[in-house]
Amino acid sequence: MNFLANLPVTILAIAALVSSSIAPSFAQNSSLSIANQQINLPYLIAQMAENEAPTFKDIKNNVYKPEILAAAQLKIVQGFPDGTFRPNQPVTREQAISMIVDAINLITPVDLKATPTNPVRPFTDVPSDRWSAPKIAWAQWNIAPAGTPTGKFRPTENITCAELVSFLRRAAERIKSNLGRSPALNPTQKPINFSDFSGYNQQLAMQMSAYCQIASPVNEKGKKFAPNKPAHRDYTTAAIVRTLNCVKNDSK
Repeated sequence: MNFLANLPVTILAIAALVSSSIAPSFAQNSSLSIANQQINLPYLIAQMAENEAPTFKDIKNNVYKPEILAAAQLKIVQGFPDGTFRPNQPVTREQAISMIVDAINLITPVDLKATPTNPVRPFTDVPSDRWSAPKIAWAQWNIAPAGTPTGKFRPTENITCAELVSFLRRAAERIKSNLGRSPALNPTQKPINFSDFSGYNQQLAMQMSAYCQIASPVNEKGKKFAPNKPAHRDYTTAAIVRTLNCVKNDSK
């Protein structure tokens, strides 16, 4: 099936589909409120895999295929006109922020026109008319995306794996706070002791590996995280979907 031919699929339509077909007990235990509907991400992923949902032609054997399909259905990410997803393409910092802000908005409302509640100095390399400017500005005072000492955000530079999980940690903490919960990220599994770095980044990656394996080995194999390598579209997408799942189930 042609994936593009089946777009757009609205979030409400997906929510309605999941709400009507999910078992009541399962829905009560792990549901995500989206636009007054109930949506279950693990169930949605399983359903799409089971029903051979429309897919991108270049992710057939990709380890992150279920998360990519879920993210596409939720409109966190899109494909390209030629029907590809381009899983190994690096993600820029502004693209990552855009995806993360869209993901946050699925659980708690994001008002891109809201007035900052704490003083922020706009990044000097993000002009107000840039496509990503509203989301970067919102993220700056809500999830504190890191810039540089010179006041630059570097929007077009590729985001590293370490930077990605740092943004996602703050995003998860923000969502939990907005839901009236403690911002602490409660471990769901044993942390992964990655072999290719140390120091602060290692502590960050271990914390986020223990939180639903948001930080995970390269291609889900071995012990290397490649913290300073560009985060690709497939891993970035999977990490964001895992963040939504983990926050949804982290009720403490």
